[in-house]
Amino acid sequence: MENKNQKRALSFSMLSIVLCVAMLIGTTFAWFTDNASTGVNLIQAGTLDIELQKSEDNGETWTAVGKNESLAFQKAAEGEEVLWEPGVTYNLPLLRVVNKGNLALKYKIQISGLDGNAELLNAIDFTLKNGEEMVDLTTYEGHIAGMQESGSPTVDKELSSLTISGHMRESAGNEYQGLTLNGIYITVAATQDTVESDSFNNAYDENAKYGTPVSSQEELLAALAKGEDVILTQSIVLPESIKVAGNVTIYGSENGSLSIENGDNKRVIDINNQNEPVTMTLSGVNVVGPTSGTYTRGISVYANSDVTIVVDNCSVSANYYALNIASENQKVNAVIKNTTLTGWCAAQTHSPNTKVTFENCKLIGNNDKTYNAEGWNNFATIVVNELAGGSEWTFNNCIIEANETTGNKQYLFSLRSACTINMNGCILKVNGNEVTADDAPISVYNVTGITINIDGETIFSK
Repeated sequence: MENKNQKRALSFSMLSIVLCVAMLIGTTFAWFTDNASTGVNLIQAGTLDIELQKSEDNGETWTAVGKNESLAFQKAAEGEEVLWEPGVTYNLPLLRVVNKGNLALKYKIQISGLDGNAELLNAIDFTLKNGEEMVDLTTYEGHIAGMQESGSPTVDKELSSLTISGHMRESAGNEYQGLTLNGIYITVAATQDTVESDSFNNAYDENAKYGTPVSSQEELLAALAKGEDVILTQSIVLPESIKVAGNVTIYGSENGSLSIENGDNKRVIDINNQNEPVTMTLSGVNVVGPTSGTYTRGISVYANSDVTIVVDNCSVSANYYALNIASENQKVNAVIKNTTLTGWCAAQTHSPNTKVTFENCKLIGNNDKTYNAEGWNNFATIVVNELAGGSEWTFNNCIIEANETTGNKQYLFSLRSACTINMNGCILKVNGNEVTADDAPISVYNVTGITINIDGETIFSK
């Protein structure tokens, strides 16, 4: 009996992974993906839009499951508490998956976490039903057509509603007294299905895949070594940097982040001395660099031949440089959207002809370094360094902040070589107060070829 119970616990534990959205970017074609999750509710592509819904009145009304929401077990009667004891059964609300986009999709459902004591897994059996029919979610793959022509969303006809129940075994002993299991987290991972017709190939997305979930440094590095897209299911603290080569795609969630131990010269992600092209895509990832130590970085790029960086809906931080494009790179292009970058310097480049576009981002520079009366610790939120001539940085609908906490000067921009800065629809702040372009602290070195354009108007040219 003990072995049987252990197998059941192990089976459920294997389900307890957090799948976030998985978008495969191939060498020829790309598939749209999306996810709906009680841990994170993020729309990656506007044409592929799913939603996880719940009903607490037997399907009469449906509401979206909220961001980071644990689905609570329902009480047997009003006013009663959920008390786990041998023989008791509790249900979660009815669930369904809704396709609100115009592309057909396929999806998987995962029980992705617990709100309570994990020890209870050894004493509780879970069942999953579609009506009265048992469903094995480890193998079930749902398929939903795109939104109807009327604009009404669609649901999976084969799995119109799902009931998850927990039953505490009659044989459960006293060791489980006082433990609680309040609810469960559910995640739906979706990718584009092979049903729509494309002008060049009506089956091009038949190999669209879900990412590989990882919950430890070992799993992360193993998946990246195989060239797999990865999904962070838990927060991973790295003793050393992730060395990036080739094509790397990492998806995160509110339950999953990447950080590194504190220390001098530490960086979370390191793209270093690659002679072949590198493409790194981060989606929904919190990249947490060191909070102490010198010359730390969230993302570091050094001495590469060709690097493309795509960042969406992320946060990147370090107490020195959030994004550091160091020297000796031959070509670096980056597109960063819906992301917050925070550091002594939010982003800087030492390499020529760096092209970076920020859209709907917040870039925060915090000068908290020891005060130096001679100005050695003055710095800036955005820095184009001496060797970075020909660089072009564009900021669309961004907030750019400079904060001073120790008396050192913090500029919004420090421009030290020939470059072009474009700002469109941006807000500039100093110590929490919004400033105009005329009043913005911008440090321009005595070099030629610097141009600053704001909302289509050239405000500085030298």
